[in-house]
Amino acid sequence: MPDATPVADADDHLARARALVERAIRRRWSDGMLTRDPDGVFTAILGAEHVERLMQPPQPIEGELLDDHVYPTETPLGGLVARVGAAPSEGDLFAVLLACETDPITARLCGYLGGNQAQFTITGDLLFEIVYRMRARDQSTAAALMHADLAPHGRSRRLKLLLVDGADSRAALAQGLRLHPRLTGWLLGQRALDAELGSSARLLPPIAPPESQGALEAGSVEQAARALRERGRLLLIDGPARSGREMLLHAAAASLDRPLLVMGCRGLTPDRVVAAFREAALQGALLAFHDVDELLAGDALARLRECLEVSDGTVAIVGAGATAARVAGLRPTSTVEVKVPPHEQRLELWRRSLGDDSALDAEECNEVASLYNLGVAGIVQASRAARERAAFERRPVGRADVALAVRHLFDADLAVVASRAEVSQSWDDVVLPDDLGEAIIGILDRIRFRNDVLGTWGFARKVGKGLGLTVLFSGEPGTGKSMVAGLIARELGLDLYVIDLSRVTSKWLGETEKNLARAFDAAEAGHVVLLFDEADTILGRRSADVRSSNDRHANLETNFILARLEQFQGIAFFTTNLASAIDPAVSRRMSANLKFPFPDVELRAELWRRMIPKEVPLDGEIDFHRLAESYELSGGFIRNIVLRAAYIAAREGTGVSMAHLERAARAEYTDRGSLLEGGRLV
Repeated sequence: MPDATPVADADDHLARARALVERAIRRRWSDGMLTRDPDGVFTAILGAEHVERLMQPPQPIEGELLDDHVYPTETPLGGLVARVGAAPSEGDLFAVLLACETDPITARLCGYLGGNQAQFTITGDLLFEIVYRMRARDQSTAAALMHADLAPHGRSRRLKLLLVDGADSRAALAQGLRLHPRLTGWLLGQRALDAELGSSARLLPPIAPPESQGALEAGSVEQAARALRERGRLLLIDGPARSGREMLLHAAAASLDRPLLVMGCRGLTPDRVVAAFREAALQGALLAFHDVDELLAGDALARLRECLEVSDGTVAIVGAGATAARVAGLRPTSTVEVKVPPHEQRLELWRRSLGDDSALDAEECNEVASLYNLGVAGIVQASRAARERAAFERRPVGRADVALAVRHLFDADLAVVASRAEVSQSWDDVVLPDDLGEAIIGILDRIRFRNDVLGTWGFARKVGKGLGLTVLFSGEPGTGKSMVAGLIARELGLDLYVIDLSRVTSKWLGETEKNLARAFDAAEAGHVVLLFDEADTILGRRSADVRSSNDRHANLETNFILARLEQFQGIAFFTTNLASAIDPAVSRRMSANLKFPFPDVELRAELWRRMIPKEVPLDGEIDFHRLAESYELSGGFIRNIVLRAAYIAAREGTGVSMAHLERAARAEYTDRGSLLEGGRLV
């Protein structure tokens, strides 16, 4: 059952509506526009005598002329009129339409006024007679007032407080009008959130979240509250995902004793945009849109702009981006930026949020604060999830609980463009030249000690931008690029997500950039390593000679990545088999460029040796050096051959022998279409 509260002074609104209708009937009798036929033509239709019995004796009506009558703001109708900024005449309009929805006598009288309609409809003609002739000194003034209240671009029509039938096909006086069912329900005391908003909406009470105490910058909360206090502004809350943007907005709204209606924009339809503005007005809530860049496509953005033009309330946009720039010009705009707190503050937030039941020692807490570049909201949400998981299993919170909780925070965003990869190999499976091994150690150092170097030692101030880690792995196929990326992620205890470029790239303008932004935003929280395999697809050289829309689109994608890398603070690896195809500007912006050479004979022999697990039964001696000299192969092809030889041996019921390996090698060359057995496969 929906929540309901008594409707204070509902009888006063009904009494005024009845009086307005009765006065209109008597006026039409007097003007001769309605005959006083004593009996209706049929028994089901009212005659004048019946109407006389239904009506009260003529009484003076308060508010004879325009603006004379004002509905008290403490009543539901008066409060609604005040919150939506409606004119006094619109208050009468709402009162009459509500009475026709809820009072049978008023509905019968309106039906009689309209000529005893078989199908009762409140038309513009009836409302002109009932409301607007009452509110104006002459007919032309009444017509102008009615046009202002019912204009298609006006507030009542844009926010669908009123529904109009036949707006495109009938004259204004012949159009049917009624209250939107949500408005009727509200005025009758139904206070539950509008079902039309679906799961996209959350109504937060005017109580600051407890976890925000001491976690948010007081100056930022006060700045947001000042903007919310003024009517007709646009408040942009900028900052990384899970940085506490919504928490700050909630705290600011609570400081003004106002509820907050938060609308998620993914899958938001134009009708739900309108419903959000209408519901915010009904609830007296401040309205905020989250993930507003999801409105870049379709009609929802246009509907947002239309509603901003007629709504008086301050509207907040959480996560300012390209869409925010397109609507900011409609209103005076304030911007509040929410930043990820520095390492020491994150460490304190983790300790406080995980509570006394945490089993993490000081070193583990420091590692969590270093790896996960989360803001206030992310730390609070992850800590809550970790505590709940540990409590269910009746044990203290461990490091694995935190890692799983952080992963779940961003799974939904990453699942759109990436897949999580399980890393089963170990460093023992890797055979690399010494200089490349040193470079990999340097990459691990950049992540493990970045808070010391960038924070404590002050290098972040000197570097300025591009504080994340981006590495380009280049080399021929099978040289170990993707495997090393996975092992680095595993070494750090982070998840590896492989970007699916088929899901990232789109023929629609702006969609590729939006998908890439979603991946980069999730990685910036520090909880995952992004791997762009075959990255030359999106990092290709820009064309100076733009001859088609495809050239222009490709240049835009590369330009976006260049700009994004400048601001990136997460961890991302890019692999390519064709380093010459990468735009030089992109290569310069990488934190490191690792070239994976084709293995020489000694490295190939070691690869053959390490590729065979110790559990594998061998049939005779394996000459790994001869295999390395005979076949010029990278590690990926050696892996394929060893696996193929194992299946052959298993089918024959013997251990793996040298003959099996050579037989499998010949088959691999044949499958690859190579005419020269033993040459380099690519």
